[in-house]
Amino acid sequence: MTWEIVVGLIALVGFGISVTTPIIKLNTSITKLNCSIDSLNENMEVSKKRISEHGKKIDKLEHRITVLEGFHRKYIESEEEK
Repeated sequence: MTWEIVVGLIALVGFGISVTTPIIKLNTSITKLNCSIDSLNENMEVSKKRISEHGKKIDKLEHRITVLEGFHRKYIESEEEK
């Protein structure tokens, strides 16, 4: 009877270890992934700000080009009339 109890306890401890080890590894992996996702989100925010600023600069340059093209057309038309 004593050996059966010892064998049963060893089996239970072995089962507990075999179940908890993968859970601990999974928890560690999930924690690392969460840290990586947080870092990526921060980098995306910085990128969004930079892209937005570049977009505003591009819009200003497009407007400037449109104005200059208008002046150029008027100049060409005035030269053709001469």
